[in-house]
Amino acid sequence: MKIAVASDNQKNVSGHLGRVNGFLIYDVEETEIKDRNYIVNRFTNHILGEKHQHHHGEGHNHSHSRLINALKGVDTLIFLSGGWRVVEDLKNNGIKPFLTDEVDADKAVEKFLKGELEEKLENVCNHH
Repeated sequence: MKIAVASDNQKNVSGHLGRVNGFLIYDVEETEIKDRNYIVNRFTNHILGEKHQHHHGEGHNHSHSRLINALKGVDTLIFLSGGWRVVEDLKNNGIKPFLTDEVDADKAVEKFLKGELEEKLENVCNHH
């Protein structure tokens, strides 16, 4: 199993998913972390300066395909906050979005694996 954690500093869980500096990728076997890597965010719309590139008229075209492709193979993505569109896109592509208030990345993953990480659905941004 692979768990990704949005992180600006490779230590803490970060907020707004689209603006995060990168992602910690944890390789997990059963309940044990086997490996941990970091990928720099060079693919979200906000990082690429496309924060207002959704189109009105025929519905929104606010694609998160670059993020989905960069996280290929990840089962769960832990982060502090993000927009409802990215949450839905993650779900629709087989990645469980898990919003939390836990700020320590390693603790968040350990708690998640034990079923002890508190999910904060109210951290989804619905104003877009």
